[in-house]
Amino acid sequence: MSQELKELLRSVLQEELKPVHDRLERLEGAVGHIRQDVSQLQQDVSQLQKEVAQLQEGQRTLETTVSQIQKDIIQLQEGQQIVEHEMAGMKQMQERILEELRISKHNQALILNDVTNIRKSVDVTVSHLQRRSDVMFDKLIDHEKEILNLKSKMPN
Repeated sequence: MSQELKELLRSVLQEELKPVHDRLERLEGAVGHIRQDVSQLQQDVSQLQKEVAQLQEGQRTLETTVSQIQKDIIQLQEGQQIVEHEMAGMKQMQERILEELRISKHNQALILNDVTNIRKSVDVTVSHLQRRSDVMFDKLIDHEKEILNLKSKMPN
């Protein structure tokens, strides 16, 4: 082939292949963008996995806290039953003392002294139970604050 024919053929081929080259360059650019998008999506998925792990840990902490609060509530109900039982016992004791007072008018000074001592014992017991109840309510309030704090940190 002659040189002119080669040049003509090369020129024709370049003209014919120019749209193909242009499309190929656009395709390579699109592939580059897709690769960047895939990389960003992988980073986003990794971040989401970390956040899910944090949420799961927060959920486990919350479940532990709820379990502890439930135990505290049960203890509080048990404490209330003990107080009610003790109060019923004290009421029965007071009734017996009143009956003794009616029966033993001649021994009023001794009975009055006994009643005074029992009253002090009741006051001490009630005071002790009140302090115990206050401590349990303070613990319950602290647990509720922790729950609210955890809830406020959790995303919607």
